[in-house]
Amino acid sequence: MKPPGASLRLISRKLLRSGVVHNVVALYGVQACTYALPLLTFPYLARVLGPSGWGVVVFAQAIGDVIASVVEYGFDLSASRETSRHRHEPKRLSALISGVLGAKFLLAAVCIAGAVLSRRFTHHVAPSLALFWASTIWGVCQGINMLWYFQGLERMRLASLLEIGGKVLATLSIFVLVHKPSDGWKVMAAQCVGCVAAHGVTVVLAYSEVGFQWPTPASVWNALRLGSTMFLSRAVQSICGSVNRLVLGSVAPVAALGEFAGAERMTRVFQQGLWPVNQALYPRLTKQVQDNPGQAMKTVKFSLLLLGGLGLVFGLVMYMGAPFLVRFVLGPAFPASVAVLRVFSLYIPLIAISTVIIFQVLLPNQLDNQFNFVNSTAGVLGVVAAFLLAPRFQGVGIAWSAVAAQLYALAGFALVLGRAGLNPFALAATAPARAPSVSDLAAVSGLDHQEAPVEFLVSEPESVVEKPFAENRGG
Repeated sequence: MKPPGASLRLISRKLLRSGVVHNVVALYGVQACTYALPLLTFPYLARVLGPSGWGVVVFAQAIGDVIASVVEYGFDLSASRETSRHRHEPKRLSALISGVLGAKFLLAAVCIAGAVLSRRFTHHVAPSLALFWASTIWGVCQGINMLWYFQGLERMRLASLLEIGGKVLATLSIFVLVHKPSDGWKVMAAQCVGCVAAHGVTVVLAYSEVGFQWPTPASVWNALRLGSTMFLSRAVQSICGSVNRLVLGSVAPVAALGEFAGAERMTRVFQQGLWPVNQALYPRLTKQVQDNPGQAMKTVKFSLLLLGGLGLVFGLVMYMGAPFLVRFVLGPAFPASVAVLRVFSLYIPLIAISTVIIFQVLLPNQLDNQFNFVNSTAGVLGVVAAFLLAPRFQGVGIAWSAVAAQLYALAGFALVLGRAGLNPFALAATAPARAPSVSDLAAVSGLDHQEAPVEFLVSEPESVVEKPFAENRGG
């Protein structure tokens, strides 16, 4: 029997020789631009706009984030997984692309109509009409992207370079255009330009490979069905964060929202440092679970040790270095951000472990329903906690609500893994007789439902949850 250290070294060498490393590097480039480039603009915008001006921009951007989450519809997971399964079938991929883009345009139209109807409720916080429309259009542009296609094919380099180019263009435009507090709308307009430039080219590249098809009602409907299971979880995850900012902007001074947003953006930089490994391994593990479940579990164990340790290091750096980070990045006008950042330091190790469990165990094994239940109830818990804590504790209360929701989610995922026999640290992983049902997970919320057995075969994931296309899923 090989010692555990030898197995981990073997996995490391295999990953280095595969295309996974190239995709990880490419995704790190995208994440660096998504969350590190804003570190260049944070100090500038903090001083030019001030806490109140920056708070107004963050409030409008939260509206755009909600729109982006709806338009994206979880396709970065569901459509990426479908692309990986049918990577050698151009006609199937062309139908998938046309259906996904048609669905996104339909969702975008609904979101724009909703934004117009809700405008009167946000006017008192973000009165600028230009800012409102810039954030709305940015949300639509952010949701319409093709990275999911190239991720599913495990060919992220060119798509990542285009994404990086768009973000660099947006960053440079901010420095050129934003010079006074009333220029807040130009921050969002600059990001719109970057999104359109990058995502437009990736659409052309994707269609040039598989051939163009016009969306049909059937393809759009199939795409909506495909993304439905992932939409709930992704929407809850993304929208809840935006709702927290909207809640804080409604019950606290706009300056408090600006101080909270500064700490939250720095937290995202640390959080996204963990993300590319999971994104790159996701399509590979989806196939590996079918072909070699034992090897897949060894990879998961390696990722948990690596990313869990890295998350702990990041959390300690955030807590100990909070005063320096806030002063260096945001400036002396944001002293309240220090306490918020220290609370968020507890969030980083929790999210590091949770993302490995989600993208390397739950989703590759198609435990979508169980994941959705835990993630959705965690999101509801976070929003309720935000409503209770924000009026009294402002930004610190919102941060604590995020930590509480993540603790709940991690406990729920642990229950799922235990009941499914997928504990990566078990001495011997065996295929369980059944997956945990939603009623199993109700114990997390103290509910009581009658269990209904579900067949679970690691080697035959199609038997767990029917997938429509299997019949036919970040200044």
